Amino acid sequence: MHTSHELAEKPIGSLLVHYSIPAIIAMVVNAIYNVVDRMFISHYAGEAAFAGLTVAFPLMLILFSITNLVGIGGASLFSIALGQKNIKRASHIFAVTLQLAMFFTLIILFFGVIFAKPLLVLSGGTNPEVLNYAFSYFQIILFGNVFQMFSFTLSSFVRTENHPRLSLIAMLVSAGTNIFLDYIFISILKLGVEGAAYATIIGQASGCLILLFFYLRGKSVVKLTKSSFSLDIPLVGHMITIGFSAFVSVLGASFSALLLNNVLEKYGGDAAITAMGAINSLFTFFIMPTDGITQAVQPIIGYNYGANLYHRVCQTLKLGLLVTISFASIIFILYECFPSFFMGLFIKQSSSTMEVAIPALRLFMLSIPILGINIVGIGYFQAIAKGKIAFIIGILRPFVFLIPLAMILPSHYGLTGAWLAQPVTDILAVICSVIPLYLSYTRLKSYDESYSRS
Repeated sequence: MHTSHELAEKPIGSLLVHYSIPAIIAMVVNAIYNVVDRMFISHYAGEAAFAGLTVAFPLMLILFSITNLVGIGGASLFSIALGQKNIKRASHIFAVTLQLAMFFTLIILFFGVIFAKPLLVLSGGTNPEVLNYAFSYFQIILFGNVFQMFSFTLSSFVRTENHPRLSLIAMLVSAGTNIFLDYIFISILKLGVEGAAYATIIGQASGCLILLFFYLRGKSVVKLTKSSFSLDIPLVGHMITIGFSAFVSVLGASFSALLLNNVLEKYGGDAAITAMGAINSLFTFFIMPTDGITQAVQPIIGYNYGANLYHRVCQTLKLGLLVTISFASIIFILYECFPSFFMGLFIKQSSSTMEVAIPALRLFMLSIPILGINIVGIGYFQAIAKGKIAFIIGILRPFVFLIPLAMILPSHYGLTGAWLAQPVTDILAVICSVIPLYLSYTRLKSYDESYSRS
């Protein structure tokens, strides 16, 4: 199988380029079409509609957190099985992952229909106009969530099978469809936030179909039989254990957004909520490529870990961290030097909101040069099936550090303290990530030396 030959023998730098460039391009494109959504809304539907998307953002992250739970958990075990050259096991993991994806899609829809509006109020939708915009947008996204679930899941498996370009093509088609339909639905047909939501789910559906055809044409190493779909509770439990850290990480981001929305609404009103929406959009230009790098290193790490090639695991981790920190530093410099330009993409320069938005961007982005250490670290422990460690690292940032900081800092420093809560949280989370990463790295180095001598 050519995948095993490349992942086990090809230079790590070449592999990382092979996997990361399509993943990063895909994620950058994904960031662009998320930003375009919000630009169309802010310019054609107004700041209240834009604030509505900000209120809906934490709930959208909840949907994506469950998608991560399924896709990353399944793909990590799938990668290790390929490294062990166990195609039957890999096929079984693939089949069970699809079943789990469908199960969670139905659960999300059931509870989403019941609790969407109360959760949106909890997310800062106290203004009736803003709440109506948020509910209109999220309701459509909720019913189209099936496409996001299967698109992300299939994309994770496609990358693991050494087809990152196909994953990129699917993302480009999805993003291109979304942006084109944004223009049609929002600019021409004046459908507002509903148009943005329809454009999003149709775009996700188009990308999902491309990935689905790959498997329907029999191009995959996966060989499905009736027994592949047999109920396997221990496998589901293992899958959820590994993916749970990714779930908690994104769920934590949702909780962080929800908590900060309420704090910002209290100390800065609708202007702060609108500024937060712009910051969320700009933050995607850091987080999406960083996720792309993490997704690129995971199959390389997982395969070589399964094949006992620990020196290659260590090389991949080091290179992944170096690339992430370098990239994040560039983004940080751009945002700190040109905040007016970037915030002006979403907020009119003449708007009084800009007085809040510019210092907010500079404060909120203070930690991003090092935040990638936390993100890559979580991905690393997922890839080597150490779900408990990844889970612990994942919960520290949103649940252990942010809650007290979001309460304490604003009470002393007002709106400035609210903006500082997230970067201070990130710095503490990175410090706590470095320790287990270093211990794991040194342990694998010693394993590799022992393995080489034997």
